[in-house]
Amino acid sequence: MTGATSPKPTQKLSKVSREALEVIGDELLEMLRKKPAAEVFDWSTKKDYHGFDKMSIRKEILQPFIERYNLEPEGLEVILIGLKSNYPGSVHAHPIAHALCVMLAEAEGFPNPVNAYALVEENWSPTSEPDSLGMAGGRGTWFPITVGDRIYNPTNVAHGFTVQGEGQCYLTCIQSPGIDQPKRDDWVPAKVN
Repeated sequence: MTGATSPKPTQKLSKVSREALEVIGDELLEMLRKKPAAEVFDWSTKKDYHGFDKMSIRKEILQPFIERYNLEPEGLEVILIGLKSNYPGSVHAHPIAHALCVMLAEAEGFPNPVNAYALVEENWSPTSEPDSLGMAGGRGTWFPITVGDRIYNPTNVAHGFTVQGEGQCYLTCIQSPGIDQPKRDDWVPAKVN
């Protein structure tokens, strides 16, 4: 049978590949270039999460991705993150999830990143939440974020974002499985060794 597609597995998956995260990231960028962010993200879900503002994608936009990849409902989370001036950052790792963070800019209706930095580091150890805050948690391994950057955070690798001085950074984070779940927060405060 030429052109036939394989049937989807009957068992739901809990995690998508990095390649799937990239595809979803591309599609979200295209969506944000055509629609206002308020039509993509649900402002009623806005909350403070480990010191930064986050809000979830609208369920009607997330659901087709869950169906496409045959995922359990918790298998994918897409959030919008806004980091404002003097956000110290929190170095952390996710023992279960991996994530792709896509920086947003004027083309998507957001200000370009200014004075924003990121960190991705394999050599880390658990610490307390207060000790994970700020650039001290990364010991000089931070790098500047610019328009169009994508930062992949593998499972169990320390990472973080910070905004120094007057600046800002907006990003969408595609996570699989979802990190902030009602029964589980897949977040371990970290310090770079």
